[in-house]
Amino acid sequence: MGTTLDQLDAELTRLLGSAVESGITPSAVCAVAVDGERLPVITVGDAVRFGAGGVELPAGQRTPADAGTFYDLASVTKTVTAVTALALVDGGVLQLDEPVADLLPGWAPDAGGEAGGNVVTNDGGGDGNAVTKAGGKETVTLRHLLTHTSGLPAVWPGWRVPLAAGLPFDREALLADLLSTELAHAPATRFEYSCTGFNTIMALAEHATGQSWPELVRAHVLARLAGESGLTFFPGAARCAATEHQPEHGRGMVRGTVHDEAAWSLGGAAGNAGLFGTAPALLDFGESLRAGLPGILSPGLAEAMWTDQLPAVLGDSLPGSGAEYGHGLGLRIGQSAWMGSSDARGHNGFTGTSLLVDRGAGISIALLSNRVHPRRESSDVGGLRLAVSRTVYAALS
Repeated sequence: MGTTLDQLDAELTRLLGSAVESGITPSAVCAVAVDGERLPVITVGDAVRFGAGGVELPAGQRTPADAGTFYDLASVTKTVTAVTALALVDGGVLQLDEPVADLLPGWAPDAGGEAGGNVVTNDGGGDGNAVTKAGGKETVTLRHLLTHTSGLPAVWPGWRVPLAAGLPFDREALLADLLSTELAHAPATRFEYSCTGFNTIMALAEHATGQSWPELVRAHVLARLAGESGLTFFPGAARCAATEHQPEHGRGMVRGTVHDEAAWSLGGAAGNAGLFGTAPALLDFGESLRAGLPGILSPGLAEAMWTDQLPAVLGDSLPGSGAEYGHGLGLRIGQSAWMGSSDARGHNGFTGTSLLVDRGAGISIALLSNRVHPRRESSDVGGLRLAVSRTVYAALS
């Protein structure tokens, strides 16, 4: 096995080096574990290659990436959000199938009011679903939110309003606006990946506990992980890989602050994005997921993260629901575009990050990059993710 792992290390180093040399990403860091044995962390490229004005820096002024570099995990954050919410279910604070409206004021209009349960709008999706402005939202549950079947739209644009007006972000007002978002589809009829839904999970958890989101995530997840010090919402810019140059938002070169604008407007720590991590720390989280999150979740809920929920949630709607792949409670299942195996679970992130875990194969892969540096249009790391996954699987076949 030693020779095989050495060969795997060499091939992964070549893949990451090629991605950096071809301009796919300024840097990439990869951490892999096989049956609990961790390979040396592979680091290539510059965590900071472009300066404050988006101009490429001379070689001597760049910041090389290393195993301790913190990357903006983007939507990989959603896996930790899911675990945090499920820990609250374990504690009896939340229920998977209780309507969100029963716990969260402002979520659904009063069914007896102007937007009552009999008010219907066309969802515009061409599938004939009718959405009740109040009644539909009143049936949405935490399970729907965790599986992207709530009917909520993919994104919430509310952060743009104060930004366009030159006003500071007011988190309380922004959350109220987010919670008033109308459904795009009837609940449990379609799969639509929704950042809005995961920020709703955050709002639900905060209201139910009276604690801030960073406090909840740290207490229920991060503090219970071996590499907890390498996962944080607020890492400090000097330790971070830079992401995008955003002068249009008055941000300049973003570094050490969450790239996602919705999460940024909500204070930087959010349910859809906001966590930063090193590759070894994300690998520790992946290994914990692979082992069933011991000391964090009960076995039943840990298994529910791994188990495809969509057949039961969507029922007869599944064939036309738009769900190409399975989805557990917070984990994507078998996405062929980057996972390389139908048995894999995990999540990817817009900034160029991903976490893959496979219990049967005994592997975890944390791949971090800052492909949006200096602009999001620069590249797509989907091919790199898939090449890395396939290389690990091939080495073990």
